[in-house]
Amino acid sequence: EKQVVDKAREAFQSGKSRSLQYRKQQLRALHRLITERQADIAQALKQDINKSVYDTTLFELIGLENDIKLAESNLADWAAPQPARKNLGTAIDDVYIKPEPLGVVLIIGAWNYPWALTLQPLVGAIAAGNAAVVKPSELSEHSARLLKELLPQYLDKEMYPVVKGGVPETQELLKQRFDHIFYTGNSTVGKLVMEAAARHLTPVTLELGGKSPCYIDRNCDIAVACR
Repeated sequence: EKQVVDKAREAFQSGKSRSLQYRKQQLRALHRLITERQADIAQALKQDINKSVYDTTLFELIGLENDIKLAESNLADWAAPQPARKNLGTAIDDVYIKPEPLGVVLIIGAWNYPWALTLQPLVGAIAAGNAAVVKPSELSEHSARLLKELLPQYLDKEMYPVVKGGVPETQELLKQRFDHIFYTGNSTVGKLVMEAAARHLTPVTLELGGKSPCYIDRNCDIAVACR
């Protein structure tokens, strides 16, 4: 895990992702991945969580395609220097805010939407010029394996490595220093992610979910309710 993070940081520090052309190239490659390998993605989701082809397209891939197109079309505006208000001390200066890539990002994905909730943060990371270490959920095993196989075929494998594994691998990753951590999952693990990030003063984005309880009364058909 340390070697993976170190290589990603070395790739980021080479400056290759500062070019908007490079970022657009990577975004287009990610778009090719989800369009060319849609059947493989659907098959992996069927094996993992019995998700239908219709649900795969609607809830996993369409949103991703839209995010990629949005990022590509707005990238020049997002990366352009923004004017800032002057004051007495800066009256004769050129004053502006210039967006800069943050560094190396860790993305920890979720099991229930293993493609959308893992790759959507990656779209943002690529657009902003960051390197990203992608950690898919081990609970969606086939999707994690396919993502590990496909991402290096389409994207820069030094800038966007995939780390497979469970709790031990995630714990090792969290010991490393990142410039941002994006985690989707439950609040219990979210607290551990935030605690690990605090050791390096790393900013975090926590997209936390929970259970969806339902009440089954005596008039229900138990067999149907369980299905």
